Amino acid sequence: MMRPLATAIGLAALSAPASADGLDLTPAQRAAFGAEIRGLLLEEPEIVARALRGPDPYAEEIRSDLDLIAAHADRLFTSDILLGRTGPVAFAVFVPPDSRLRDKLEDYATARELRIALHDPAADAALMQALALDTIPSYVFPTLMVRGDVPPIVLDRYQE
Repeated sequence: MMRPLATAIGLAALSAPASADGLDLTPAQRAAFGAEIRGLLLEEPEIVARALRGPDPYAEEIRSDLDLIAAHADRLFTSDILLGRTGPVAFAVFVPPDSRLRDKLEDYATARELRIALHDPAADAALMQALALDTIPSYVFPTLMVRGDVPPIVLDRYQE
């Protein structure tokens, strides 16, 4: 299977005149190479979508969030309060102790055999501030942070 760099080189070669591509291919080789490129693009159309989309405008913010999560992972995903009876810690939630959301999260964790690390926003205000979280509840997954309440069906999608 070809890699995206090879695909980019191949696409550039196909769009340039034969003498300018530096590949020095015969017409039969050029046709075979074109067929290979076409097959790859049919098999992996996201290559073209990525090229047309260009750089992610949120890449810097995403990288910053991932760095913050990594820097605080030990504290985030280990807590004095873990919901669920078994399984790995799937995510952390900042939610007040008296919130009815805790019962819903307990049911969610138990049904999916995972654990959720709970953090009291008042007791863990410094951690929330370090993560730039300003909304209660706030969810922190290993790969993203979400401000505000999240319905169970969306929680499932975030864990895929």
